[in-house]
Amino acid sequence: MSTEVFEMLCAMDRRKVELQIVLQCAPTIAGLKTSNLLIVPKDQEDKVRLLLRHSGLMGYRLVYDRNRVIFLVFNRDKLIDYLSRQDVREFLKGYGYRTDAFGYSLRNFQERYDAYVHNRKDFPHEIGVFLGYPLCDVKGFIDNGGEDYKISGYWKVYENPDATKKLFEKFDDIKDEMVRKIYSNQRVIA
Repeated sequence: MSTEVFEMLCAMDRRKVELQIVLQCAPTIAGLKTSNLLIVPKDQEDKVRLLLRHSGLMGYRLVYDRNRVIFLVFNRDKLIDYLSRQDVREFLKGYGYRTDAFGYSLRNFQERYDAYVHNRKDFPHEIGVFLGYPLCDVKGFIDNGGEDYKISGYWKVYENPDATKKLFEKFDDIKDEMVRKIYSNQRVIA
């Protein structure tokens, strides 16, 4: 994040749901990424749903956590395509997932994530595939216990670090661009 954008953020109301959606989901909004997690206060849930309804993205509530709600915000077609890949399906089957329908996989993930949040049961490391991370990096994280990665950014990278670093830079650039737009619109309205 550039100094300019950081200063803009400091002048903005970070409680605004529109800004939180951009800060947490800009790569998905821009079509560069399959999905992101979105964590907002519970009282913002309806506003999130309204905003997403007009965005072309889906918001699937994963869990209520204390005073927050956690969504998986995703491009439906991209996530279905990714989860339908044979290697991804085999990976998920290894964790007990039903992979014959998108809804079953999504619901199974939601149950596992909820169990982690509320009961601190095993963290569902397969979250990476639901976030659209490359399967090699999801497996690399699991196999290495989160250590020995080549680079770290939006996720820990075990293969193709140069290409992924460029992708992370695109994610940052699009987030900065979207924050600038919100800031400019906010100043016009004020």
